[in-house]
Amino acid sequence: MESLAAILHQVGLLLYAGPLLAFALLLPLAARTRSLEPWQLDRVWRAWGPGSGLALGVLILGGLLRYHLVQGGFEWGVERPFEQVFLAKHVLFLVLWVEYTYTEIWVAEPLRRLDPGPDAPADQPAYLRARNRLIRHLWVGATCVVAIVILSCLPY
Repeated sequence: MESLAAILHQVGLLLYAGPLLAFALLLPLAARTRSLEPWQLDRVWRAWGPGSGLALGVLILGGLLRYHLVQGGFEWGVERPFEQVFLAKHVLFLVLWVEYTYTEIWVAEPLRRLDPGPDAPADQPAYLRARNRLIRHLWVGATCVVAIVILSCLPY
């Protein structure tokens, strides 16, 4: 059962963190390409939204199940260094989760309203301002993911 939990956790991490990091890097670069308009790549990011949410759910389910099976319960200690690192990872993950929810619901909403169809957005300056806000939030999420991975690599 622990192996299944680990597989769920890793698959969720791959399907959530991989696209998050990719889009955090690609969205700022889309404005610099000549063959791709920024809103075209943004539409791909928005289309992945349900997949991202499901992947995050699998990541959480696998992580909680694995933690419960290994630890025998849900207790977070802070006495030893590895417990402090583990708690820091969970706090960062909570920040990531809240950031994801905020980004998907409130930060992406102006983009959805300003880009309803297959054509270019009617108000491109407003769209690009809303897009810059989205990029900043994706960078916050990507930074949390990278910090969690770094903490996971510590030798504790």
